[in-house]
Parts: sequence; C-alpha cells; structure tokens
Amino acid sequence: MKKTKTTSMLLALAFSFALLGSALAVPPKGPEAALPKTKAVSFYFNRSGDEIAGLRAAGFGYGEIVKIFVIAEMSRQELKDLLAENRKGYGWGAISLKLGLNPVFVKKRVDSARRDLDIRVRPATETEKS
Repeated sequence: MKKTKTTSMLLALAFSFALLGSALAVPPKGPEAALPKTKAVSFYFNRSGDEIAGLRAAGFGYGEIVKIFVIAEMSRQELKDLLAENRKGYGWGAISLKLGLNPVFVKKRVDSARRDLDIRVRPATETEKS
C-alpha cells in the first residue's frame, strides 16, 4: 500500500513540475517570436500604428522612423514640426543641432533603440552617397 501511495505522489509531483516548467518556459526566439516592426516601434516609442504607417507611406524606412522618434523624444518637439523642417531640406543631424541636441548623444540613443528593436539600416547605395 505504501508503494502505490508514494508512486502516485511522485507522479503528481512530476506532473506539477511539468506544468510549472511549461509555464515558466522562455519564449521562443527567432522570427516566429518577433513582433512585426510596426508594432515593435509603436510599442517601443508609445506611438500609434497609424502614425508609423503614415511615415512608411511617406517613404521613411524603419531606421529613419526610429531616428525621427528619438529626436522628437529628446527635443520634446511635435512630429509635424520635425517633418516640416525635414521637408525644407534639413537633414536629421542639422535638425538635431538646430534644436540644441548633441548629435553624438542622438546617435547613441538611435543606435540603442535600433539594437533593442533589431532594426538594421541598409548601407547607402552609390547613387544615395552622391
């Protein structure tokens, strides 16, 4: 009688650990576990998906969107004001300087956000360099 009681207790304990182990399991890594970039950027910067979709429709890549949001966050400027300056022909570095931001700190923050979001920036092509 004692053997069956011990065996059933061990089975119950093993089952409990199996359930607990699956509940505590580390989420899978890789492409299946990653959020879509729009949702990831939206969550990271606390911005709406529509705002990001609008920037994507305007021709901005995710790397540039991260830069725009970082500058907006660091300068406490409205996104529309930053985009208006960019439309005038100012680059993001010039806009940062104009707003009194140190470009080195902006770059560090942008690089950190890109790493966190796993957003890689493609290298410029020869036509874009000139």
